[in-house]
Amino acid sequence: MGTFYSLCSIIDGYSRYIVHWEIRETMKEREVEVIVQRAREKFPGENPRIISDNGPQFIAKDFKEFIRLCGMTHVRTSPYYPQSNGKKERWYQTLKKECIRRNTPLSLADARRVVAVYVEHYNQVRLHSALGYLTPADKLAGRESEIFAARDGKLQEARARRKARRAAERPAGVDFAALRRQVSMERVLRHLGHLDRLRGSGAQRRGPCPVHGSSHAGSRSFSVNLQNNAFRCFCPECAAKGNVLDLWAAVQGLPLAEAAKHLAETFGLDFPKGIREEEPVFPRIAPAAPCTETATTQ
Repeated sequence: MGTFYSLCSIIDGYSRYIVHWEIRETMKEREVEVIVQRAREKFPGENPRIISDNGPQFIAKDFKEFIRLCGMTHVRTSPYYPQSNGKKERWYQTLKKECIRRNTPLSLADARRVVAVYVEHYNQVRLHSALGYLTPADKLAGRESEIFAARDGKLQEARARRKARRAAERPAGVDFAALRRQVSMERVLRHLGHLDRLRGSGAQRRGPCPVHGSSHAGSRSFSVNLQNNAFRCFCPECAAKGNVLDLWAAVQGLPLAEAAKHLAETFGLDFPKGIREEEPVFPRIAPAAPCTETATTQ
């Protein structure tokens, strides 16, 4: 209703956990001491390093004495450089975007209610990208190793299911990779009488598509790399792509297993038997290294 209030919150710099917060009508030095003390009471025995800006509350002589008596240390950020306390600034940006502006509190009590609900969601439910998509509560409790191990197990299970599904969809007993290594894309295109219709120098060529039969002689919808034995048609109606075996199957209009046998017979190739290549497994990206500071306040 046109009235501004002060929100002060203390965030743990390691886990992004909101330790304590309060909305007050004023934010003087004594009120900041009360907020910091209430945050300390939630974690008895901890003496964190406080990082704040250069507001009058934090440069007051009484606040310095309070920090000394509590056994903590205090670091102030560079003036006019909010990036030096970026985690706190990012938290306030997220709070404004996802809570304050969405709910539009109309009173002080309403504001405290919606912020309390959001802080609980932020700490316990919301996945934080900077933490490797963990919740701040899980990071603070040290459960990241257990969670990452469970995720890796689920990924392995998903890869095994995809492998089994693809093995069921594609006939077993044909080593497609070995067959592809016996014939080049250039040889197949020359056999189809299509190599001379492609323009370009080196391995990369463009021209009309042999799959859907481009009627325009100047068409460039078909792109092929003769060195990598890969092709793609950029025509929306066709959209064919893949390797030399996929091209032969698309041109002949045959299923992949039948196309493999037809390709071997056409070019007099050995028809390899065996299990096809394994699906590649990509390593999980490790989360960012933990930061050094332990507490942040505004």
